[in-house]
Amino acid sequence: MNPFADRNCVCELSEKEIIERICGNFGSSMPPPPFGAGDDCALIKKSLLRKNLYATSDAVIYGRHFDSSASPRRAGAKLMKRNISDIASMGASPFAALTSSIFSKNLSLEWLDEFCFGLASTAEEYGIKLIGGDLAGVEKDFFSMHLTLLGDSSTKPLLRSGAGVGDWIYVTGVLGRSFESGHHLDFQPRLREGIWLGKQKCVRACTDLSDGLGQDLRNIISSGEISAEIFADSVPLRVFTGGKASLSQALGDGEDYELLFAVRGNYMKFEKSFFAVFGYVPFRIGRIVNSKCGRPGEIYITYSGVKTLYNGGGFSHF
Repeated sequence: MNPFADRNCVCELSEKEIIERICGNFGSSMPPPPFGAGDDCALIKKSLLRKNLYATSDAVIYGRHFDSSASPRRAGAKLMKRNISDIASMGASPFAALTSSIFSKNLSLEWLDEFCFGLASTAEEYGIKLIGGDLAGVEKDFFSMHLTLLGDSSTKPLLRSGAGVGDWIYVTGVLGRSFESGHHLDFQPRLREGIWLGKQKCVRACTDLSDGLGQDLRNIISSGEISAEIFADSVPLRVFTGGKASLSQALGDGEDYELLFAVRGNYMKFEKSFFAVFGYVPFRIGRIVNSKCGRPGEIYITYSGVKTLYNGGGFSHF
């Protein structure tokens, strides 16, 4: 759906009226002030917080993260879900969000309403309150909304660092061709899995897959004298009506929003425990290895016993 129109667009409303309309569309997911919009800041009661507080921020931009083929509700839902995926990767639970939007005055009011409905319904699904935000106008045919999501946990945070030689590398789902398949809009963040993984002592590092396996894996092996070996035949490739992803697409496409994590010790015991909770086994796709020639942070792809250095990149947000 095209977000822009010549009539019935935001240019017909004042800034205050636009804010009121957006807040109205958020419905019960936005609490009354001072806990939601209405004051200069939103109040979060200290008694509501547990041990650790987490904050993340991601955006959706028209023409970069979605286009007119996507319904506004799906685009709004994506904004919330991609932030939830970040919170999940650290083993936390989301509870509150703030939005900041920049759009042109020819933005369709109907489109904006639908986008907000998609965002709010996803917030309600995951028990998240929308507690405030801001907006600003720019020139023609532009829309972006940025969301800051807060989460908390009573357990030790899952970090990207912490992986060591011998750890097994896992992903929670299939990879590649997320845009062509529509997965980048319709995925479900692995929140339950992330919270569970955060409680397992054998899980040593974790991140979400938004920029592609080849790019995000480097975040796990960026500290210490470690590299990664990926078993080409073990990487799960997305199959959909339009075709099947290749290994290079699984490594570089991005926008998969699965969890990538490292497990130390008995992988069979871990997989059995994981299956007992979630009814499926995550994909064991490789192992953390010693760096070769003193160059840490390298990725090797093993296929039929032959190791090849991977020099590819991932999804770019610029």
